[in-house]
Amino acid sequence: MNIEDTKFSRRHVLSALAAGIVGSQVAGRGAFAQAYPSRPIKLLVGYPPGGGADILARIFANKLSPLVGQPVVVENRPGAGSTIAAAALASAPPDGYTLFFAESGILVGTTIYDKVGYDPLTLTPVGIIGNLPYSLVVNPSFPAQNVRELIDVLKASPGKYSYASPGVGNIAHLSAEMFQKEAGVQIVHVPYKGGTPALADLVGGQIPICFVSLPPALALARSGKLRLLAVTSTKRSPVSPDTPAIAETLPGFNSVASIFLLAPPGTPAPIVERANAAMREVMAMKDVQSDFVAQGATVETSSPQALATLFKDELASWGSIVKSANVKME
Repeated sequence: MNIEDTKFSRRHVLSALAAGIVGSQVAGRGAFAQAYPSRPIKLLVGYPPGGGADILARIFANKLSPLVGQPVVVENRPGAGSTIAAAALASAPPDGYTLFFAESGILVGTTIYDKVGYDPLTLTPVGIIGNLPYSLVVNPSFPAQNVRELIDVLKASPGKYSYASPGVGNIAHLSAEMFQKEAGVQIVHVPYKGGTPALADLVGGQIPICFVSLPPALALARSGKLRLLAVTSTKRSPVSPDTPAIAETLPGFNSVASIFLLAPPGTPAPIVERANAAMREVMAMKDVQSDFVAQGATVETSSPQALATLFKDELASWGSIVKSANVKME
């Protein structure tokens, strides 16, 4: 064997070794991701059972479980605008076995509560799932048939009328604050402990106006118990295409709660990638999309990186609304 043959052989061996090392590293990462999950996953929800977020989370969990081959158990941690659930996620082990079916309320919470037990920017983004618009409704006896007439009535009597929301600092409340600012009107806020009691008082005539989740409002509107004036998204909702968007009267108006999946701080990238892929596969299912639309939600999935960007944008935008409206715990 001559010197050139020896050099060739040496290069060949070194190349093979290098390829083997890289291959084993890639295989190791792949095996790590594929091994997850190997036991049940806990899916946190920041609201009580039976509410809009809980229903959507259970639709998601029921499809995710057979897909990953493990039980996905929904655990409700209601209270303080879902910040209790977010704090529980922040202290969970970063192994991917605790996930959070969350929405924009966890970003608002950091601006109105003194201590929330977490920094939203340290939570690990898995991906965006979709968004949920809210509705603007009035008692049938209220003298307004549409958004323009509502604005005219409110401008004629500043501060005379009150509106209900499911609580202080949630996206429905902030939708109303945004509406007041952009329409140039004044309405008195009456916070309730959830959308159900708020709608009950609206239907009963104790309060004339309400900003609340779309599905329960739609059911009551169909029975004639309230008047559905508009939705808070930029476009009409597929679940109620005859209902205008506020943006048709106030161009650019947009107030929706983003829905997303989160993991604890420090969750390894292979687990996040596996969870994101499973999330996207679930949300691509036609029956899941139909179920989400039936609840008034829009499906729009993303990468972890896109969710990280959304976090920063929404922290700034919701924080600005909270500050300008001087929203505080009451």
